[in-house]
Amino acid sequence: MALTHALRQDAYAHALEHANRRKQAFDKNVRSIEFRAGDLVQQYDARWDETHSSTRKLVPRWSGPLRVVSRSLNSYSLEDLHGNPFTSAAHARLLRPFILRPGSALAAYVDSLRRARRDNPHATKPDTPPSPLALPSTPRPEGKFPLEREDVTQPNKY
Repeated sequence: MALTHALRQDAYAHALEHANRRKQAFDKNVRSIEFRAGDLVQQYDARWDETHSSTRKLVPRWSGPLRVVSRSLNSYSLEDLHGNPFTSAAHARLLRPFILRPGSALAAYVDSLRRARRDNPHATKPDTPPSPLALPSTPRPEGKFPLEREDVTQPNKY
């Protein structure tokens, strides 16, 4: 009986040691990404990763420009450029910075935001708001390609 208990304890210790080694190997490659409120980001749409239907293979995986509203640990609240809330929360690993085209309306928006942050480091919106017609609309994920609710390969998260 004591031998069984000792073997279980050794197995448990070995499992913990292995888990710690795996965590260290994972953490070695993870880079910390932090966004400030007002930054423009793109969100990855992971609903398409496990889809095997050929009609969905060319659907874009990354959203259009979204504005960061707030941060809670590794999750961010997002809104589109017109101020409509976009999702419940998005993990930092599913976000990437939005790359602007020079001379576009979004580049003017970001320049205005930088000027506002120079005066007030906590500014989340530009000092001169752009025309709503000048900013592009960001389609909802389900608007790009709607998922059938009965599709067993897809999560029902929208």
